Amino acid sequence: MSNRYPISGTVGIEWDTNQNVSVSGFQRTQSATSPVTQRDLRAPIDTPNANESCYCAPATEQVAKELFERWNQALQTGEPQAVAHLYWDDAILLPTVSNVPRVNHAEIEDYFHHFLQSKPYGTIVSRNLKQGCNKLTDAGVYEFKVVKNGEKVVVPARYTFVYEFRNGEWKISHHHSSMMPEKSF
Repeated sequence: MSNRYPISGTVGIEWDTNQNVSVSGFQRTQSATSPVTQRDLRAPIDTPNANESCYCAPATEQVAKELFERWNQALQTGEPQAVAHLYWDDAILLPTVSNVPRVNHAEIEDYFHHFLQSKPYGTIVSRNLKQGCNKLTDAGVYEFKVVKNGEKVVVPARYTFVYEFRNGEWKISHHHSSMMPEKSF
């Protein structure tokens, strides 16, 4: 018999029931020093079982708009710390104008220290949402008005924001941004 079970709501993703393996990266152990909720390993891992309770924060289009606006307003402050504060400590940023993945607050802040020098202002062109329990994925196309060589230019880019609701607040857990590969006509 296989030790793998499907994750509900997904196709082709499985979770291994072997000790200390989790799709979230958190270790499941029997140690008394790190208690975890015990659950039926054959039940889907992304839904609570009868012994667990779960509150799902509303993950709507309006929430996505507000979260993007909050991020965009943080850009307008010119303060890298204000922008980095909107990312979870374990967030991943795959930035628009850097080849280096940023995987902690110091690296995220460093990226924005440089990016904010171009005085960016973002506008959503199109968005697609995937809503889940305490998770909201907003992916689409945005444009940045930036100052380059003293002139204002518009840079179209693709984006993905994954927001997670933890401890009563929404923050960014994953952000990927890349300039459009083809020039606009």
